[in-house]
Order: sequence, then C-alpha cells, then structure tokens
Amino acid sequence: MKNLELFPDDFGRIETTPNRRTEKSGFTGIELFAGAGGLALGLEKAGFEAVLLNEWDKHACNTLRRNRPEWNVLEGDICEIDFTPYRDKIDFLSGGFPCQAFSYAGKGEGFNDIRGTMFFQFARAISEIRPKVILGENVRGLVTHDGGRTLATIKKTLQELGYRLIEPKILNAVKYRVPQKTRAYFHCRHT
Repeated sequence: MKNLELFPDDFGRIETTPNRRTEKSGFTGIELFAGAGGLALGLEKAGFEAVLLNEWDKHACNTLRRNRPEWNVLEGDICEIDFTPYRDKIDFLSGGFPCQAFSYAGKGEGFNDIRGTMFFQFARAISEIRPKVILGENVRGLVTHDGGRTLATIKKTLQELGYRLIEPKILNAVKYRVPQKTRAYFHCRHT
C-alpha cells in the first residue's frame, strides 16, 4: 500500500463536468482503436476536433457516446471501413492498435496473431486518409519484439507510405497520471 500514497486522493477520478479547452486549434483528428476515449480526451483538451472515432467494442462505444454525444463514433470492424472520404482532410491520425500480440504478458506471436495484424489496418487507414501527422501507441514489448524485426516492419511500412518516423519512445505512463506502467509511442510526419 505504500506506493499508493504517492498519488493524490483524486487520482483517476473522472470529472462529471470535464474541463474542456474552449479554444479550438483548427486541427482535425481521427482516432482508431479508440477504446473508451482516453487519448481522444487529451487531444480534445489540446484543441483538436475529433472528426471520427472508431472502436469495435460496443461497451467502449457506449462510453464514448455517453461522455461526448457530439463525437462521431463509428462502431464496427476497422477492416470494413472505407477511409477515402477523409483523404487529405485530416491533420492528425492516432491509434493504439491491439497490443496483446507484442506484450510481455501475451504469447508474443506478433503478426501471426490476428490482433497483431491490426497494425496493417492502421497503415491502410493512413494510406487512405493521408494525414499530416500520425501517432501510434502500443506496449513496451513492441520495440524489442522478434529481435526488433516487428518494429523494422512497421518503420518500413510507414516509410513506404511517405512518412518519416520519429524514433519510438517508451514513456512511464504513471508520470502522466495514467493508470498504466509503460507505453511505447511513435509519431510520424508526412514527407
């Protein structure tokens, strides 16, 4: 219990009337594998306008809709979505494609696990949308999975799509008041 004393009493509580940033940045975003919207809420506070959020889990989608009725939540399988109507109209594409295939706690099957192949759906969305900037989020194990070959495949795929990868970073999420230990992030700019 000693470690819990490091956090304030209100750690992890969700405000019933969220502190939304009133100024819009003028930047638009799409989030894939949106979950219950943790990243989307942060982007909203930064002034991004959420154009679309995609998630397949109905309970997560219900949470998204309840918390932000104005958001365009598209519930369903990413494999069945045509993103071409958003081509060259989106500034920022983000997504935390499923991590179980790369996690130390998982079986480590990478791209041999159907969840691991969801990165390629993320890449398809990038290709169809052509956003200015992308941000991918996953677990720490992605960086070293399969001796670094998985990350090399991801880098090569993004470069072939015309993006310059800024080296992945491992962040200690607890330092950012997120109830997880570490996450791997990469972001790219269109060249």
